[in-house]
Amino acid sequence: MPITQKPLSLRKGDTIAVISPSAPSSQAQLDEGKAWLEAQGFIVKLMPHAASKDIYMAGTDEQRLSDLIAAIEDPSIDAVLCARGGYGSGRLLPLLPWQRWRNEKLPCKLLMGFSDITMLHQAVYQELGWVSFYSPMLTSNLIDPDAHVSREYWLKAVTEEHYTTLPLVIPNQDAYTCLKEGIVTGTLRGGNLSLIAALCGTKWHPHYTDAIVVIEDWKESYYTLDRQFTQLIQAGIFDNTKGILFADFSQIKNEGDRNLHDHLGYLCREANLPMGAGFTIGHGAQTLAIPLGVQATLDAQVGSLTIEESPFRPR
Repeated sequence: MPITQKPLSLRKGDTIAVISPSAPSSQAQLDEGKAWLEAQGFIVKLMPHAASKDIYMAGTDEQRLSDLIAAIEDPSIDAVLCARGGYGSGRLLPLLPWQRWRNEKLPCKLLMGFSDITMLHQAVYQELGWVSFYSPMLTSNLIDPDAHVSREYWLKAVTEEHYTTLPLVIPNQDAYTCLKEGIVTGTLRGGNLSLIAALCGTKWHPHYTDAIVVIEDWKESYYTLDRQFTQLIQAGIFDNTKGILFADFSQIKNEGDRNLHDHLGYLCREANLPMGAGFTIGHGAQTLAIPLGVQATLDAQVGSLTIEESPFRPR
């Protein structure tokens, strides 16, 4: 595992590149998002293929790859914000120049996104040791004026001032259920359930040793949750994990006599870890930005998630 590398925080006047490594967004949506970011004081660069479309993806693999590489390598770009999730980022993983980036000691750059971007978060951590942000995205969340919690917390979370006083408790907005008591400290990891499951057996197979794993998803059913968590259990994903926090599992109906939170605990009972369910991270109407790859503490009894170290390197 590479040594942990941290990005620089964002400041007004910094340049944010917007990329579409997964599903497409319209030019109108991107323009609206660009205007909002500029109103917050940032310089915004829509990458050349950000508005491209190739059936269900935002352009061909070559187009999405070139935008991602350019955004990461361009020294005039301070951060990379994904426009939305969907599907497609995993196709880019074997095409990225990991060895060249390691040889050149490419400085860690702030990468932000969630859902399908889980694959990029996993890969940059495993290949380069990068801390990144499981974060609202431009056309999925930040252009929505009703997503005030997502907008306001994102603006705080990507700035260094937010982490001046540590430890920092993440302000959960959701109803929480303790599934197994315990207080644990570990490296904050995780992402979207279906994407974590899809990485099993690949070169980027998740290893969550000494981690607090945050997991979220949406539009699933009880049996698809069962299938995916069974896969993770049988693949040994949680064998050396410290704890599990089930975040926002939205648009999933209760089935039978077992409510959703209890079903999640039932599916992961073999892991026998401190765990709880219900946290404002993921596909809900409001979602928070959290750093992946830093030390955090989960108090499963009260449902608190606390960041123990800054996700940013000093300027």
